[in-house]
Amino acid sequence: MYEKLKYIILSLLLIGIGLTIFNYTKLSEYESFSTFNFPIVLFSLLTIFFFLPRNLKMKSKKITLTALGIGIIFLTTSAYTTSEYYESQRFGKILAEYSNLECDEMEEKFATDLKNNELKYFSGGMFSNETLRKNLKKNGIEEFYQGCVITVQFDCYKELLSEYLKKEKNVNLVNLY
Repeated sequence: MYEKLKYIILSLLLIGIGLTIFNYTKLSEYESFSTFNFPIVLFSLLTIFFFLPRNLKMKSKKITLTALGIGIIFLTTSAYTTSEYYESQRFGKILAEYSNLECDEMEEKFATDLKNNELKYFSGGMFSNETLRKNLKKNGIEEFYQGCVITVQFDCYKELLSEYLKKEKNVNLVNLY
């Protein structure tokens, strides 16, 4: 049993290392080093496990199972950070694409989004509104919160979305707040 677990733990370690290196290279300019402290601690603990004497690891199943748990947490943490990176990349691409459109192009984009069932709501301001986010999600609309930045390019899309919600779903966009 120990041999199989050892290879599973080693696999978790190697995959986690790969994801952590990827995250560090991609996110290091945006994130502080403290973001990577937890995965580094987990990596260190797993490395120590491999340098423990074999007879100690064979006698104590707790050590091996603890290392397996740490490996799973390490891989999960690294995978979550990687998925966050790709989500932020997607978010940035969509904002960049839509912010460069004129109103007539925005109407075409809205029609395409409606056909693909990928409606979007672009919001901004000092604070994010959790009630709005939940209500938009119930109606199948993804919110793109931009922070304090409020851009007028998205007003055309918002008006089209508001008209669609009133006409098709009998929902007033203002009441979703």
